[in-house]
Amino acid sequence: MSSPSSSPSPSPSSSPSRISRRSFAGAAALAAVASPLLAACSGSSGSGGSADTSVLTVGFPEDSENYDPHQPPYTVSRAVARQIADTLVDQDPESGEIVPWLAESWDVNKDSSQFTFHLRDGVTFSDGTAFTAASVKKNFDRVVDLGALAYIGASHLRGYRKTEVVDERTAKVSFDGPNAQFLQAASTQTLSMLADATLELDPKEVAAGKVIGSGAFTLEDYTPGESITLARRDDYAWGSSVYSNQKAAAYESIKISFIPDPTTLAGAVSSGQVDFAFLLDTSTLPAVEGGQLQVSKNPTRGISFPLIPFVYREIFEDEGVRRALNPATDRAEIAERIYQGQVKPATGLLTASTPGAADLSEFLEHDPEAAEKLLEDAGWKTVGKDGIRTNDDGDRLSVSIQYTSGNTVYEQLFQLLQAQWKKVGIEFELKPVTEAQASETGLYDAKYDLSTWTQGRADPDVLRVVYSSFYENQSFFYGHPVDEIDDALLALQSTTDPDERAAASEKAQRLLLEGGYSVPLVDAISVSAASKKIRKIALDAENKPAFADLAPAD
Repeated sequence: MSSPSSSPSPSPSSSPSRISRRSFAGAAALAAVASPLLAACSGSSGSGGSADTSVLTVGFPEDSENYDPHQPPYTVSRAVARQIADTLVDQDPESGEIVPWLAESWDVNKDSSQFTFHLRDGVTFSDGTAFTAASVKKNFDRVVDLGALAYIGASHLRGYRKTEVVDERTAKVSFDGPNAQFLQAASTQTLSMLADATLELDPKEVAAGKVIGSGAFTLEDYTPGESITLARRDDYAWGSSVYSNQKAAAYESIKISFIPDPTTLAGAVSSGQVDFAFLLDTSTLPAVEGGQLQVSKNPTRGISFPLIPFVYREIFEDEGVRRALNPATDRAEIAERIYQGQVKPATGLLTASTPGAADLSEFLEHDPEAAEKLLEDAGWKTVGKDGIRTNDDGDRLSVSIQYTSGNTVYEQLFQLLQAQWKKVGIEFELKPVTEAQASETGLYDAKYDLSTWTQGRADPDVLRVVYSSFYENQSFFYGHPVDEIDDALLALQSTTDPDERAAASEKAQRLLLEGGYSVPLVDAISVSAASKKIRKIALDAENKPAFADLAPAD
């Protein structure tokens, strides 16, 4: 994206399945436009009979304001990118296997430092230009050249040396050392293939929706804060090998409306004002379940929804304080009270459904006595009349979090944590601010102590991006490296052996939890709902909709 997020918090949602870096500020700003959006979509022809394939109406919870597939990690951006730009390979959502897409096959050398892709013939971008090995080179070169604007893609291409155009249908991608995660990374939208006409544009123009890809749809119209319209490519004939439909989509047009209020979004799909709703809050499940709709509740893959201490803040230079937060936290109560029992307590830094996840529940048990001992051993021994601890210098044991006011679920979550942590003597100060105030600080200069942060990916290497010190705008330890953790995370790149990668993943997670560097709370679910006029809800490996694979019910 064009600049660091104004806040390192994810987008507002009652479900932490929203894998995004958007500020909490988004909720208040977007809520104002909910009513006109519903008015715009309520008369859509997609609400007609089951045989109507003219328009599929869709509700998204927010506008990411950046639709360059190479730039942002926002979930809604990646969901749109999935429709308009294809990737070299895909990932089977059931098995996790990497399967052909724009590349028919590939060869990997012994140490996973070189990948040779053999490309499909006949693929074109929506402007009619051919997809070739030169396209692969230009796209990967652009991601690297974008640098911090494409920090997720740059992390996937860590150690990138070059892409060699062997011939028109053969591209050889080389790294300066092992890059075991690259093949899976090549299935993600951050490494989508774009046409030369797009690659030549200023990144700001691409972010504004001037995107030409090889996908089943084209981005026809974008009205910021209101809607996106996608149009079917009638000549499309190279869908992902995991799709049941690999030709042109059934629906001529996809009309995506941004409906930021969770209740309104659920009401829109329940009433038939939209045909498909993506990223529903868990709090709205009672409104969409019960037989009138088909509902998908899939476990997310990636980082478990956490609170992450800023290690540069003075209070968290104290390891005892960091380590006390996990045993002070009752995750079962959070899952039940805040998420109505729809999600499960976290058992590690990765969600249980993510490849490479490790059950590290031993670090996440609710144990107030253990938390109190850690604090006392760290010098926080005196408990005042208000229940808050102080040290010998009279400093209060106080930690703070900033968020944009207006998101009820987050406020309820933080208030519950506030009560839980107070029981062991920790004051949790909540700092609601305006959107403008939230934009004044970022990931590395915050005036508060904790942040939320999630990132979705069906590979354990997602840990390297968030918890290493390598990537500006993304890594929590950037500028404050913890060498042992960096070394463990780099090991995820060095081998393709599943057992060795699992061991490296567990070691890294164990080090992070032992040091109190993260407080994972719950494993989220990704919730979508659709009219039964649609044959099925089709999702990719990261639970994003595959509109090319949707069709009317028989």
